[in-house]
Amino acid sequence: MKSKILIITAIIGLSASYPLSVGAAAMAPASLAQKLSGRILLQVEAKGQAWYVNPADQKKYFLGRPLDAFNLMRALGIGITNSDLVKIPEPNGEQIDLNFSRLSAGKIFLQVQDSGQAWYVNPVNFKRYYLGRPSDAWQIMRGLALGITNTNLEQVPVGQIKIDVSAVQPPVVKEPDQPTVIPPPDDQPPIRVSAIDQAASNIRSGSSSQAQTFFIESMRKAIDYTVKNLNSESRLLLANLLSGAKLTTSSETEKVYSTKAYFSLNGQEITLNFHVKKQSDGTWLIANL
Repeated sequence: MKSKILIITAIIGLSASYPLSVGAAAMAPASLAQKLSGRILLQVEAKGQAWYVNPADQKKYFLGRPLDAFNLMRALGIGITNSDLVKIPEPNGEQIDLNFSRLSAGKIFLQVQDSGQAWYVNPVNFKRYYLGRPSDAWQIMRGLALGITNTNLEQVPVGQIKIDVSAVQPPVVKEPDQPTVIPPPDDQPPIRVSAIDQAASNIRSGSSSQAQTFFIESMRKAIDYTVKNLNSESRLLLANLLSGAKLTTSSETEKVYSTKAYFSLNGQEITLNFHVKKQSDGTWLIANL
């Protein structure tokens, strides 16, 4: 497995000091669980299955489908007053009490004074994200998730909780001024038509000729070599890194999709940025990997 991952590492141009190795150099289970406490993890080698590492016991909980994720995250929630909640900023807000936000990192809060509305505090930026409906919780899960290999994920113990689904159904939320949002199917991510997704799909299926068409000309030989020389497991890993990337910046001529991956050798998270550039004929092609 180590050699397969290193091939991908070389192609995407990461520094040799951060190999995507998952061998004997991985951190001890307790240390890894502690480091990932509060994070939402995305299995890049298992069709993007998602897990939540509960800060209370540093165990991972399977999030499953949108409604499963919603119910689980509410079941693990902690009550909080409005006066304390406002100390933690929303994504576009300013920090009010950084110390309190840091102490709250990775936790799920339920507003005890406001119908039990749920919020997730992202351990990366110490800001809170609203978990209003199953589709909202699902979008947060995917958007803030950290990619992780099976070997590293296995080092975090599994937690189990019995959820009374009838008692943890999503609340009825009336938003007359907002457009109707149709949630994605339970077992599928939202459809996002882009060169990134189409390239990932073809890499995943092993179609070298099709995958190349979504990259700029100078990248196509490298893509051909990659798809032909990696086995299905390694192609799946690379494809999931691509499809798990989220649009972070956009202009008239370039879009940047970003994702994070955990590298066990140095115990660090690395941000991967994929640049998609508009060509003279109006098409959008990936310019790096």
